[in-house]
Amino acid sequence: MRTRDKQRRSPARRRRAYDEGQVLCHDSVDGCHAQAPDKVGRGHAAVARTCQRCVSYGIDRITRDRALGHTLCKGVGVTRVLFLSILCMPICCGCASKLKPIFEPLDPPIAWPAAPSPARIRYVGTIEKDKDLKPPSSFLENLGKVFVGEDPPEPLYGPRTVVCSRDGQRVWVADPGGRCLHLFDLEERVYTKIHRIGDIPLMSPVGLCLGDAESIYVCDSESGSIHQLSDRTGRLISTLRMDEDLSRPVALTYRAGADELYVVDVTAHNIKVLDRSGSLLRIIGQRGTGSGEFNFPCAITGNTDGFWIVDTGNQRIQKLTWSGEPIAAFGHAGDAPGDLALPKGVAVDSDGHVYVVDGRFENVQVFDGSGQLLLAFGEEGTGPGEFWLPSGIHIDATDRIWICDSYNRRIQVFDYVKESEPDSQAGLSAGD
Repeated sequence: MRTRDKQRRSPARRRRAYDEGQVLCHDSVDGCHAQAPDKVGRGHAAVARTCQRCVSYGIDRITRDRALGHTLCKGVGVTRVLFLSILCMPICCGCASKLKPIFEPLDPPIAWPAAPSPARIRYVGTIEKDKDLKPPSSFLENLGKVFVGEDPPEPLYGPRTVVCSRDGQRVWVADPGGRCLHLFDLEERVYTKIHRIGDIPLMSPVGLCLGDAESIYVCDSESGSIHQLSDRTGRLISTLRMDEDLSRPVALTYRAGADELYVVDVTAHNIKVLDRSGSLLRIIGQRGTGSGEFNFPCAITGNTDGFWIVDTGNQRIQKLTWSGEPIAAFGHAGDAPGDLALPKGVAVDSDGHVYVVDGRFENVQVFDGSGQLLLAFGEEGTGPGEFWLPSGIHIDATDRIWICDSYNRRIQVFDYVKESEPDSQAGLSAGD
């Protein structure tokens, strides 16, 4: 009992014992904590501690210990880890110093239309998971990967809608397949996954749009709720008090000048205009095939003089003023260029071109404001620039195009090549 009591040292004494070169035995089978005083020298590798079942030597005795067939104690394992850590330090420090670009340049580039025509749309890259941000790693993180392995990636499951912050640094993805939101901070290389907003779990987040003062709005079609979040952190700003007439919100856009939110109610076949608190101001449209009428609308985007809406059941795109007056419409069912089969998303670039994502054609068709087809890009597949049931689309302030490639579980990124860019001779025009 005297020997056992002697080994129950305080943490400070145990640390001092290690500093003095002692190695304690912790044989889990015999519950041994014995310490024998047979010294073989001085320093960290000079003191051996023995018990009935194991022999523990310093680092310079490892080879001899193995030759005698003894069992190494855990103290030597710790010493070996520290020794390997010192050896790996230059490598790990070197790995932490270089920051890779998120989207690597392609050689040769992928662009539409094909050469020798000047490029109008250029493929940039793909985001499929958190590690695609290529965040920098510290020495300790790299060391952990050596001994423990990397954490599993956080993938996209079935992205439906994507928006990019006005400064172009943060990308938000609504993912009903994962019942979550993904936030990719391109500047800080930080990823955030959001399953709950306040006390409310996300059930089917399908719609996103930019709000005012660095905020975004997200709508959940299953719970029928709309939330305003900080576009930097995801912090909840407010939850709108929803009108009872709002049955299934699937998309929304914010009108900054009037501080109004235009919400697509797919099962009611109309657009409900709400104020900041969620109170109903007016209803635009009803079910039908006439101008200003809808059949299962599913996406919306606004610009200066009104908004474009995807009228999916009628296989067309309509443009209306903010007050609800029809301005333009194009598209009809068919399989020829310019026809629509299953339109799922719409966006507008800085030159007024209208981009329509078609889930059945597995491509994106680009029209002018009157509905004349200018260009189509993409086809069915899993490679760069290929799609499998694409849906939402967003074009940011720099004319970068973000597209939800839903069944391929990724976001594909493209650039609209403007006339002033070196590899373009002109903007989009009919016949490209």
